[in-house]
Amino acid sequence: MSNRTALIAALLFGVLATACTTSSSSSAAPAPASSSASATGSPIPTSPAPAAEVAGKTASTIDAYDNFFSPNTLTGSANQKLTLTIENKGTAAHTFTITSQNVDVTLMPGTSQTVKVTLPKSGSTQFVCRFHESMGMVGQLQVQ
Repeated sequence: MSNRTALIAALLFGVLATACTTSSSSSAAPAPASSSASATGSPIPTSPAPAAEVAGKTASTIDAYDNFFSPNTLTGSANQKLTLTIENKGTAAHTFTITSQNVDVTLMPGTSQTVKVTLPKSGSTQFVCRFHESMGMVGQLQVQ
């Protein structure tokens, strides 16, 4: 073997040896495998947000996750009219249904719809996802 060939072989061996022993490291710990996140990187909640106070407001938002609405209770004034934006942040199709007010919209994952509702004179009015009501996907419009 010529000196030139030996030199090239030694260089290649050195490059390969260095590549095999070099690793990149990160100071951030990897996320646990069981952790889930939304498309924005935020953690997906596992339960509804606390009741939302909407008295005096004309609009609010409810997020539909898989198996619950968040928040699942809106508290406001008697006969208050409210424009709700329902955002489906889950992976399944959902509905937002208030039978007594003829409200029934279907939301595919990643979509939103706006509906107009009226809080009751007293007590509460229930809303549901018709697809997942049996799994507890229900909420209420409640008068203070």
